[in-house]
Amino acid sequence: METFNKTAVPFRVALGLGQGIDIGLSKGIIYQIGEEKATTMKELQKMYIGAGSTEMYVRIATKRYNDDDTYHARIHNLETSLEYCRVAAALDQPINPEIMCAHTYMDASIQQAPDFRDYPEISKPDKEWSEYSLEEMCSVLEQYGELVAREVLATGCRVEYWNLGNEANYGFAGVNLGLKTAVNPKLCRLDSHIEMERVDMEHVDVYFFKENIWKYNGQMMASLAKGIKKAHPGAKFGSHIAGLFDAPTSVAYFKTLLENGVELSQAGISIYPTMNLAEIYHDYIGIMKKVIRAIVDECGLPVFVAEYGYPSRIMGGFAWNQPVKGYELTAEGQARFTADFIAWLKEYGGSGIRPWAPDLLGWDPGWEPMSLFSYDGQTKIASAKPVIECFK
Repeated sequence: METFNKTAVPFRVALGLGQGIDIGLSKGIIYQIGEEKATTMKELQKMYIGAGSTEMYVRIATKRYNDDDTYHARIHNLETSLEYCRVAAALDQPINPEIMCAHTYMDASIQQAPDFRDYPEISKPDKEWSEYSLEEMCSVLEQYGELVAREVLATGCRVEYWNLGNEANYGFAGVNLGLKTAVNPKLCRLDSHIEMERVDMEHVDVYFFKENIWKYNGQMMASLAKGIKKAHPGAKFGSHIAGLFDAPTSVAYFKTLLENGVELSQAGISIYPTMNLAEIYHDYIGIMKKVIRAIVDECGLPVFVAEYGYPSRIMGGFAWNQPVKGYELTAEGQARFTADFIAWLKEYGGSGIRPWAPDLLGWDPGWEPMSLFSYDGQTKIASAKPVIECFK
């Protein structure tokens, strides 16, 4: 396959508001970069633009309304997510909506099916999602894609890429490893909890995943994209996986989507260089670089790092504390690794990077080492770390 022209792909710097940032702001946190301060979502995103941001991001679940205080329901519902779109519209900055097609949340380790009970305007069978046929799922996903795209665009925001799913290695929209589904009944008999640190990325049964999950997911994503294009005819799409597979498996994933009708403009991958896999595979970041180059060369797609973080000190709850050789877990090491990684991406077909949850600290101290700010609990000021300079 002839690859794209690497020099013609603009590098995306998706430095944007972490979802749930309104929780931190409501607690009085003041964000500061240099002499500039922010106490609102709009002010903070404006500071990010000054630091090099080229786009925002929002993750959207199928839960429609902000009427549930549980964490993921509170921050990923459509009603709340549209507020991010309004900030993007006010600042005339593109936004990348991620249409998860999960009720409140999913990632590589948490499988959750969609729930469309909040959408009476969608024509759907009167039965549980797990009982839907593939054809019935695709019909509903197409309707939902059009509906959610119209809601997003009605805020006045600009969308350059729509992301389909979130870390969809093990499934999408209810056809997932470990979930009950009439599309493939055998999936519910398999373990639904993937322990990331135990994934043997060199021995994944690629044929099993292609034939039992990914080929169905591809048709489902294609239907979702078809609906989005009814509202946004020029829409471009990406999808992303977590950095848990080796190069051949990652290539097989994206090729399967392409073979089943998904019109991808970009491939994506989450990369946390110090995660637990780095303890098992001593050159984990080297493996991830091979993955990126293989997708670029064999799928002909630029690769967007859809989630990224390098801690500035030892982490607590996450315990992703395996430093890359030569880059200590300090603020200086965080900045040096990030700068070097961005330079590598630009040279080898990476199309952009998204620092994950750059501002979630203070009220979420477990993530603070990965964030781009240091928090002073007495003054409530979150001051930018040196890493903020890497994105300009």
